[in-house]
Amino acid sequence: MTTNEKISALRAAAKDAGGSGVLLMTSDPHSSEYLPAHYNSLTWFSGFTGENSTLVVTMTGSALWCDGRFYVQADRQLAGTEIECMHAGSAGVPTVAEYLTAHFKEGQTLLLDGSCVPAAVAEQYAAALQKSGAALASRDVVNPLWERLGDRPALPDTPCRLLTPAQTGATAADRIALVRGELQKAGATALAVTGLDCVAWLTNLRANDLPCTPLAVACALVTMDRCTLFLAPGRLSGADTATLAASGVTVEDYTALTAAVRALPAGEVFLVDPKTTNYDLACALKEHRTVAGADPILALKGVKNAVELQNIRECHIRDGVAVCRFQMDLEQALAEGKVLHETDIAAMLQRRRAEMPGYFEDSFGTIAAYGPNAAMMHYQAGEGSDSVIQPRGLLLVDNGGQYDCGTTDITRTYPVGPLTDNERRYYTWTLQCHIDMARAVFLDYCTGGALDSFARGPLWSHKINYRCGTGHGVGFISSVHEGPQRLGPNNDTVFRPGMTVTDEPGVYETDEVGIRIENELECVEAGENQYGRWLRFEPLTLVPIATGPVLVDELSREQMDWLNAYHARVYEMLSPRMTEPERAWLKEKTAPIHR
Repeated sequence: MTTNEKISALRAAAKDAGGSGVLLMTSDPHSSEYLPAHYNSLTWFSGFTGENSTLVVTMTGSALWCDGRFYVQADRQLAGTEIECMHAGSAGVPTVAEYLTAHFKEGQTLLLDGSCVPAAVAEQYAAALQKSGAALASRDVVNPLWERLGDRPALPDTPCRLLTPAQTGATAADRIALVRGELQKAGATALAVTGLDCVAWLTNLRANDLPCTPLAVACALVTMDRCTLFLAPGRLSGADTATLAASGVTVEDYTALTAAVRALPAGEVFLVDPKTTNYDLACALKEHRTVAGADPILALKGVKNAVELQNIRECHIRDGVAVCRFQMDLEQALAEGKVLHETDIAAMLQRRRAEMPGYFEDSFGTIAAYGPNAAMMHYQAGEGSDSVIQPRGLLLVDNGGQYDCGTTDITRTYPVGPLTDNERRYYTWTLQCHIDMARAVFLDYCTGGALDSFARGPLWSHKINYRCGTGHGVGFISSVHEGPQRLGPNNDTVFRPGMTVTDEPGVYETDEVGIRIENELECVEAGENQYGRWLRFEPLTLVPIATGPVLVDELSREQMDWLNAYHARVYEMLSPRMTEPERAWLKEKTAPIHR
C-alpha cells in the first residue's frame, strides 16, 4: 500500500468507530524514545522514520509534526504524499494543539490509543479540542487496522538478565528503599513505574527488547510494603527470580499492572507524573488519591554512584581504543584509494568495537554522514542515500557502544581531504563551543538551561545557532539518551556531582555541511568558597579531536590549553592498551597545537 492509501484507510477506520480523526505519536505505553517495532505505527502509516513526531489525520487532510533534527529528513520522506510536513517550533507553524482547535468542530471526536499517549499530552489536546466544542476519546483504531493491513511485529520476548551489584553498585532492595524514601517526602505511598529505563534501574533488569537499548518491556509497582515486577512469563531464569525475591520483588504477568493498581486499598496515595504516565493508566491511578510529581527514579538514576562511575570510566577507555583503531582503518582505506560508502562506516566501527571486552551491541544506529548529508542531524545512510566518501571535505560519524560496564556516545567530524574556508571556520567555531562547555565552572544551583548558553557563545557571535540542545544524559547499560539532566535552553534540572551529560554543539547548514564534536562529561566538585559550592566537568570520552581543520589563531589561550590538556589525557589513558604502531599514531593525533 502507498502512504496515501494507508492514510485513507485510517480515515475510514476512524469514521467507522464514530470519530472524526485520529492521532498517532511515536510513543508506547512506557514513553520510550526508541520503540519496540510492535508500537511503531506512525512509521508504518506515514513512512517517516524519525523520532519525537505526531501525525494527525482528519476527514479532509493530514499533518505530521517533527522537531528541528528531522526537518530535512521529513520533507524528503513525506514528499509525494498527502501528509503536510510541520516543522515544529518554526515561525508560522501551528502547534498540534492549535491545529486540533482549528480543524475539529463542535460534536466531532478525535480518537487516539490512550495507552500510547502521555497523560499530560492527551489532556492538553483534550483542552484544545474543547475550545471548538470537540472531544477526545481513547479508542484504538490504529493497531487493529495495522494488524489487518500489514504484518505488525509481535511484542519482543528476548531473554532477560540481572546486572550484578559489582556492575551497578546496588541491589534491587537498595534502590527500592531509595524510592520509598522519595515517596514519603512527596506524601505518597505508591508508584507505578512504566519507563523501561526506570524499571531497569530499579530492578537491575536488562534484555534486548529494543534496538541498541538493552531494556526489557516491563513495568513495576512499588508500595511501602511490596514491589512487583510485571514481565511476560518465562523471561527470567530461576536464579534471577530468586535474586529478585531476596530483594523483596515478586514477578507477575506484564499485562497485570492496571488490575494490580485497581486492587490496591483505597488509602494508597499514588505519585503520578502526567508527562511519563500514559493516559489510560493515569485514569486508573486517579481512582485512588494521587499526588502530582515527577517519577523520583528519573532524578535518582541521573546521578551515578561511585561503582557506576568507575565502570563508566573503564568503558570509555575501551571505547576510545576501538574508535581510534577505526580512525586508523578509515585513514588507511582512504589513503589506498578504496571506495567507501557511508554505509561501510558502521561495519568498520562495529568490527573494532567487537574486539573490546564486554561489548555486546551499538548504543544507537551509527550516523555516518558525508558532506551535505551531515546537515541532517539524525541522517541515516541507506538505500535512498548512501554517498561515496570523496577525498575532500568532512565526514561526520556519531556512534556509541553498549558494554558490560557502561554506555557510550561520541561524535567526531573527520577531514577526509582539502577543506573550504567555510568548513574550517564552522569546524573551529564548533570546537570553541565544545571547549567552552567542557571547561565551564559554575555554582551548584545552575540548571541545564543556564549551562546551555556556555556552549553557544562562539556560534552566536557569528549569528549561527543549532536547533537542538547541547547535550543529554546517558544511561548506564541503558538508553543512550537519559534525563532528567540535559544541556538545553528549557531544562530546569540543577546539575549535581555524578551526573553525566554529552557536550555536542554543531553547525548544520542545509545542502552545505554538518559538523558536530561530542564528548561525554562527568559533573564533579570544583571546591567551595564564600560564594558557594562550585562544580565543573571532566571529560569521559577519550578520543582525539581532529586539529587539522582548526584555525588556531581564532582559539583563545584558554581554549588551546584545554585542548592540549585533553589530548595529553587521551594519550595517557589509551596508550598502555595499544600496540607500538598505534601509540605512534596516537602520539601524532594528540600532539599539542601552537600558534
